[in-house]
Amino acid sequence: MPFEPRRLRDLREAKGLSQQQLARFAGMSQSVIAKSERGGNLPGSEILDKLAQGLDCTIDYLHGRGPHYDSPSAAATHMALEVAQRSFTDDQREKCRRVLPHPDAPKTADAWRSFAEMFTMASGSKTARRPLALVDEPMPAIKPMSVTRHQRNRKLIP
Repeated sequence: MPFEPRRLRDLREAKGLSQQQLARFAGMSQSVIAKSERGGNLPGSEILDKLAQGLDCTIDYLHGRGPHYDSPSAAATHMALEVAQRSFTDDQREKCRRVLPHPDAPKTADAWRSFAEMFTMASGSKTARRPLALVDEPMPAIKPMSVTRHQRNRKLIP
């Protein structure tokens, strides 16, 4: 089957990405994506591979092959989970599968990874794969507020 430009555009839009954002993720120029979405450019295998990686999908999907999904949004959700779950525990995989039908389910592999990590932390599991970035960053210095004499003398009413 030939490349289907509409699938590229619909999947990009379902993920909430602009052509420029996808170009940055895929490591190519925005004009290549624009031409591909219009059907004016038949992307070669290297470009298709980069697009598939940038969209967390398969090259087969961009060619119209593989599983059929009800909508581009459902395709984005399911394929992103397929990419992300390679590094999940069995428990994380099961919890994420339960979320799949929800309309606000994550649509990118990174969002699924974040969801799984939050689930792991919320459930109190000690098997978190990596620390949160905020934990490793130093806390910014807190600048003391100036207090006027009037504020110091004011009583707090409960």
